[in-house]
Amino acid sequence: MAVFWDRREKPYVLVLFFLPLVWMVSSLLLGRYFPDPGKALMNLSGIWASIFVVAVLLLSPVARFKSFRVVSRYRRFVGLSAFFYSILHLIVYLVLFAGLSLSWIVSDLIEKPYIYAGVLAVIILSALAITSTKQMMKRMGKNWKRVHRLVYLASICVVAHLWWQVKSDITIAIWFSILIVSLLLLRMDQIPLYKSILKKYRESACAK
Repeated sequence: MAVFWDRREKPYVLVLFFLPLVWMVSSLLLGRYFPDPGKALMNLSGIWASIFVVAVLLLSPVARFKSFRVVSRYRRFVGLSAFFYSILHLIVYLVLFAGLSLSWIVSDLIEKPYIYAGVLAVIILSALAITSTKQMMKRMGKNWKRVHRLVYLASICVVAHLWWQVKSDITIAIWFSILIVSLLLLRMDQIPLYKSILKKYRESACAK
C-alpha cells in the first residue's frame, strides 16, 4: 500500500514543486519581466529558493503530528527544490549579471559581501542534494543526520544574505527572518550543543 501510494503521488508533488519555474519561464516569454528580465529572474529564483528552505525546516515540526506524518515522505523533494532554485539563482547571476566575467565577479565579491552568505548556502544545499539518496544514507550511517543538520546553517545564511543586501524595503527580509528563526527555535532540541547544555541543566536541577 505504501509503495503504491509513493509511486502514484510523488510525481504530482514533483510537478507542483516545479510550477514556480514554469511560471517564471512563461512570464519571461510573455514579456512580463521587461525591461529588466535578469533582475526579475534573480529576485524570483532567490525568493523561491528561500521559500523551499523554509519548507524544509517546516516539514519536521509538522510531521510530529500524527495526521501530517505523510509530509515527511516529501522531505527530499522539497530539499532538492531548494537546491534547484538556489542553483538557478546563482546561474542567473553568473550569466545575466556577471556575463561569466571573472573580473566582474571578483569586483562584486569585494563590493557586495552578502554574496558570500549566498554562495555558502548554495554549497551547503549542494552537499545535501548529493547526499540525499538512499545509497548515501546507508554509506554515511549516523553521519548522514549530522551532515543534513547543516540545513540550519544554510537557513541562517539565507537570512544573512537577505539582510546584508537590503536597501529600503525590508518586508521580505523581515518575513523570512521571522519564519526561519521561529522554525530554528522549534528545532533547538536537534542541536548537539543545546542538547548538552539542557542535559547539564536537568542534571543540576535533579541534584538540587
